[in-house]
Amino acid sequence: MNSGPYLSVRNLTISFANAKKSTVHDVSFALDCGETLALVGESGSGKTLIATSLMRLQPHVSISGKIVLDQQSILDLPYLELISIRRRKVSYIFQEPGNSLNPSLTIGYQLLEIAEGVNKKSHVLDMLRKVGFLNPKKIFRSYPHELSGGMQQRAVIAMALVNSPKLLIADEPTTSLDTILQKQILDAMKNLQTELNFAILLITHDFSLLQQVADRVCVLHDGKIVEGGIPDDIIFHPRHKYTKLLSESILTLPITSR
Repeated sequence: MNSGPYLSVRNLTISFANAKKSTVHDVSFALDCGETLALVGESGSGKTLIATSLMRLQPHVSISGKIVLDQQSILDLPYLELISIRRRKVSYIFQEPGNSLNPSLTIGYQLLEIAEGVNKKSHVLDMLRKVGFLNPKKIFRSYPHELSGGMQQRAVIAMALVNSPKLLIADEPTTSLDTILQKQILDAMKNLQTELNFAILLITHDFSLLQQVADRVCVLHDGKIVEGGIPDDIIFHPRHKYTKLLSESILTLPITSR
């Protein structure tokens, strides 16, 4: 049995080439399987840079510190080993689902192309059902332009989870959707997490999502984590002045302390 968290980030510092100072400074957090950690902060705070740098997807940056995934040091891995880990253990969901889907190929073809194992079509149809499609065979035959934004995002979630990764990095996955669709998509992710026991690193600027989704929260400001804790403490008992501003921004929303 593995000991320690599935993902451990320690003293992560990220700088762009030729930059006079680092963009992300001394960031540390850990994440277990079955748990959701939200990195929350305004645009430009460094959230997406952290998300893409965890698997060394961000070009032209210098990364220092430690990133350990399933007891393997990511920053020390050769490139070919890193590619294998990206395929088997980690999946990403980004804000605009249309950018993740090939418009000239059916949803089913794209899922089959990345699915592993035997009985691929049966597995793909089952995954489409699990993300909330009532008629997965119809979705399987559909092209991306035939689906709504919310349906496209469900398809992207199915693609991200079809090979059962243990870490899902979701970067603003519902920003372009209305409130009802946001809840449906996030509920689908949480239900699948309960069933499949993967970790979720949620990148968001939306403070109002924290209670619905997160087990723990790290508040990011100017590339630094300024506060961390459970959602209720972060929302209702913030300590840092920046967190207080975020909390005050949602006082008009129907959020209740648990």
